[in-house]
Amino acid sequence: MKKEVAAKTDTEGGKQGVQAAETVLRILIGFIDSEPMPMLKKLAEKVDMHPAKVHRYLVSLTRAGFVEQDSETSRYRLGPSAIRLGLSALSAIDSILVARPLLYGISLELGHATILAMWNDGPTIVLKELGPGFISATAREGAVLPILTSATGRSFGAWMPWNRVEPLVKAELVKLRANPIEGCPSSMAGVESLFAEIREQGVARVTGQLSSSFHALSAPIFDGSGELASVICTLGAVGSFNSDPSGATAMTLRAAAQTLSRALGYRAAN
Repeated sequence: MKKEVAAKTDTEGGKQGVQAAETVLRILIGFIDSEPMPMLKKLAEKVDMHPAKVHRYLVSLTRAGFVEQDSETSRYRLGPSAIRLGLSALSAIDSILVARPLLYGISLELGHATILAMWNDGPTIVLKELGPGFISATAREGAVLPILTSATGRSFGAWMPWNRVEPLVKAELVKLRANPIEGCPSSMAGVESLFAEIREQGVARVTGQLSSSFHALSAPIFDGSGELASVICTLGAVGSFNSDPSGATAMTLRAAAQTLSRALGYRAAN
């Protein structure tokens, strides 16, 4: 058997790489967008390599835990080492680092103020970009927003695990029963109906429930594991803000949320 040579390869900028390492990566990349457990022949075809060569590399990858072979079907799948590597990459990607360079452009495209919120014992503003007609006091970084009367909070309520938002929702319902606000639920059945509608529309909105001076829309941002990572919200003055869930502002906001989700490794189910 011919011995594999760890040959060097030229790359852009004159830097050299190791051919064997690039071959390993090529095979691992072959598992991306492949069938869940490809056969050797199919994997070899995808990476455009001879099956015998692919098999030799798979043996080494299996020893290192990056690949597993099913003993009954002889098919291959990514192993625990590959999964741990992927999770490490996901944990290194931070919503704030991803969103910060993009938020200004998103705000300009929307034509309104834009904020990013994450969960910290409640929906907490972590980034903001000011836009036309924006009241700066309403978007103070570090401010914690309510669940039921803010667009941001409603997105967290609709997409976050219920056990995390339930205590806040119950506390807010007590206040809303004592002091009702038009457009806000006053019962748990109303809350469930509101959140179901938000999930169906893909955006949450408020039209004066938090402040009579502005309307707002928000959309969820998901991470690579499919969990809610953060919420993006845009808001503007009454009379100049289109809060229609099917309107142009909502469409732009949904697209921005999808862009940020993809940057965090999220892939929507087909």
